Amino acid sequence: MNFKIANVQFTLSYPLVAGITLILVCDTTGIALCSLLACFCHEMGHISAMKLTSTKITEIHISIFEVGIVDISQKSRGIIAEMTITLSGIFVNFLLSFLSLIVYNKSRVSLFGYFATANLTLGLFNLLPIETLDGGNALKLILQRNFTDRTVYIVTLVVSLLLIIPLGYFSYTSLMHSRYNFTMLFATLYLTGAVIFKMIVP
Repeated sequence: MNFKIANVQFTLSYPLVAGITLILVCDTTGIALCSLLACFCHEMGHISAMKLTSTKITEIHISIFEVGIVDISQKSRGIIAEMTITLSGIFVNFLLSFLSLIVYNKSRVSLFGYFATANLTLGLFNLLPIETLDGGNALKLILQRNFTDRTVYIVTLVVSLLLIIPLGYFSYTSLMHSRYNFTMLFATLYLTGAVIFKMIVP
């Protein structure tokens, strides 16, 4: 699915659109909507940081496994600007989680509690130094200053696998004990799929 907004070409994968539609139709609690809104705010954090660093965005590709933002000045930015853009989404999630928690404590409206939890979870999730996540991108930025592309690729892949394996074990044991906690398992499967996708299409 392709469309253009403000001279920026957007590409959305059909499986992603179908998945989001199914989730919103089936969700009756508002939790899914809060989670999707947290994801949107996360990406807007990246885009806002890019605008603040005078970056011209040309294309945005959104699929199940990643959000790819193409800009023409990526190679010319310094490490500080790159790290700011990379971690800005996490910062926005933590900020919104803090503000939503304050509002929830005052109003006791459950949606604010869900939104606070969704932002906190998404922020912590993206801090993991795993391929495709913001933490993994920050790790790559640091390594690229001192090592070859091949070495960076191998190190980030190894670090990703070393984190995914214990996460997979923890999610499995958590599911066996609770019998209903599928969230961690789905997150681990998502990360595994994302890493495999990156291995196939680097």
